[in-house]
Amino acid sequence: MGIKLDSTGRAGLLLALAIGSWFVWRYFPAGFVAGTSSYWMTEVDDVTQYFSGFNAFFSAPFNYPLLAFDSINYPQGTRATFMDVIPLYALLLKVFVPTSQAPFNPFGVWVALSCIGQAVCAWWILRELQVKSWLALVALVVCLLTFPAFTTRVTHISLMTHWIMLGALALYIRARRTEEPQRWAWTLLLVGSFYINIYLFVMASAIYVASCVHNPGRYRFAELGRAFLPFLILGASLFLTILPMEKAEIARENGFGIFSMNLLAPFYGGKYLVIANAERPGQYEGFNYLGLGVLLAFALSLVIGRGAAIKRFKEHWALTLLMVLFTVYALSDAIYLGQREVAIFHYPAFMDFITTQFRASGRFFWPVGYCVIIFAIAMLYRKLGARVFAASMLVLIALQVADLSKLRHRMHDTVYHQSEPVLDQAAWDRVTADDVQYLYFFPKFKCGRSDLIFKTLMPTMRYAVVHGIKINTGYVARSNSNCAPESTRAEIAASPQEQSLYVFVKGDFAEVEEAKAMFPADRQPVCEEIDFAHVCRIRPSETASR
Repeated sequence: MGIKLDSTGRAGLLLALAIGSWFVWRYFPAGFVAGTSSYWMTEVDDVTQYFSGFNAFFSAPFNYPLLAFDSINYPQGTRATFMDVIPLYALLLKVFVPTSQAPFNPFGVWVALSCIGQAVCAWWILRELQVKSWLALVALVVCLLTFPAFTTRVTHISLMTHWIMLGALALYIRARRTEEPQRWAWTLLLVGSFYINIYLFVMASAIYVASCVHNPGRYRFAELGRAFLPFLILGASLFLTILPMEKAEIARENGFGIFSMNLLAPFYGGKYLVIANAERPGQYEGFNYLGLGVLLAFALSLVIGRGAAIKRFKEHWALTLLMVLFTVYALSDAIYLGQREVAIFHYPAFMDFITTQFRASGRFFWPVGYCVIIFAIAMLYRKLGARVFAASMLVLIALQVADLSKLRHRMHDTVYHQSEPVLDQAAWDRVTADDVQYLYFFPKFKCGRSDLIFKTLMPTMRYAVVHGIKINTGYVARSNSNCAPESTRAEIAASPQEQSLYVFVKGDFAEVEEAKAMFPADRQPVCEEIDFAHVCRIRPSETASR
């Protein structure tokens, strides 16, 4: 039986898969998907954290809870959740891939799957909307694959999983169309997304709540109970994967009001719409340009379908309200139009937990941007004649591709970046050759100069993980560190000194004597300068006595 040539059928799915695969082939270098290209070899970027965290977790024996390991932030350890290693993915690889493969990099595959996921979700959404148009399919695939907030996230792997938001929107549409709650599909999506990225989980969960509000059975007590199923399962899973965890292990973060979205964000960033000084420092997190093609398509959809648009907004009032709230939160409590301050206000105190844990508020506009694209294409499909609609989709594709060329080239340049080594590998191999099992790095994360972290801690952490050495700190999200000199001295005194290497960053310990002052008077180390650090050893007693 042949494949029916229907854009919402298997033929449409194959086309979406083909475009997504071509996008990966076109914009990523050889070896990228396999995790072996030069881009992944960097010692000083965010991907260093992902590579190090994954391999430390992957190589560690299974623990309770399942996501715990102690080779980074030793001896307290941490959770894979706080290393941006995509815990669900890392755990599956840990179960099914032999540890003899370590160290290796699995994130190129994840990026490729994220790109293909964008294309597949475009097909799924149009299928649920019953938009049967090949050009609409191509247009939506192109818009989702080139979505600026997606392509600019290539350095933050877990945040590239935008198909979570798109899958949530597809399930929302399906639940409204079929009047079935899609409970098990939502459960799978939400539980999985929690163990992929917490920001994307929150966005998807909010869309799920909007879907529940519209469910015809929402007022029945039994239905309300079933609505909590995804969160009950997730809560129970925490006692297997993450909990128990000391309160001191989770630090609140600052940055809300800085990592926000500018009012101009949806309108600048492409080739044709150029706005000078369109954002404040930190608002790169709120980069949310929609593209000239999408902006014009959305404007046209509102003009020709004004009455229908108002009707749709009322029918989907919960989702509409959610998108408004997402936009408000993305703007944060310090609203700017370019460099100009428009308003400053304070959120109530009970929201402190939210604003400190989700400080990069600018990201919350992403679902809004996707809704704008989907709404525009669906409305034009229903309001324009077949020929005019086809012409509008061709214009949309051409404008979007041309306008966003600069951003695609920027992504291309990023992934083709040739990494330069930071550490003198031979020198480090020499000082770790004598049975070094532990590495103590000072100052610990969040204690020293923040401008030196990527140049010092990142390469050291990567080196320790690759060589199977446990390190006392690490680039760990929401971690706490005791920065007092007394704590440093106590940690060194309690360490297995003859099996340990001590690394003191010269930017914080300018003179080697400052480093030696951290050791007990009767156990003074031998130190030498390597790269950016005073590297010290306390030699075995029999060696020292010679």
